[in-house]
Amino acid sequence: MPEIDPISRLSAIEEIKQLKARYFRCMDTKDFVGLRKVFADDAVFDASCSLSIEPAEDAANWVHSGGDTIAAFVEAAVAPLRTVHHGHCHEIELLGENDARGVIAMEDQIWDADGKPFLHGMGHYHETYRREADGWKIVTSRISRLHVIVGVE
Repeated sequence: MPEIDPISRLSAIEEIKQLKARYFRCMDTKDFVGLRKVFADDAVFDASCSLSIEPAEDAANWVHSGGDTIAAFVEAAVAPLRTVHHGHCHEIELLGENDARGVIAMEDQIWDADGKPFLHGMGHYHETYRREADGWKIVTSRISRLHVIVGVE
């Protein structure tokens, strides 16, 4: 890999952190147009561990390809719910000037339409990123869980 100067490296890492912050904010504020913009057109999102530590039995149905498809999946999943997602401890590694990977610790809390607790989870997002003409995009994203509490506060 060619050497990346320190300022460019730090700038790219900050831009990727901002990208992930937009992902969380857009999901929680139901800005699905904005959410679509964080994903590359050819992105792949593996949500098979969204509801538990182990992948869902029908795990293949939880893997979505294409930015439009991913945004539509997230919208269908969270639009009727109140959600709060936090990301922290970003570990970002630049693989080149326009490619990176990262692991982001996360915690989410989700309530149903009546305000009853639905899910409280902790885990990580494992991702790859690509710099495109209009900025960094998420290319692959996979959720892993460390702990999930369903239905109880």
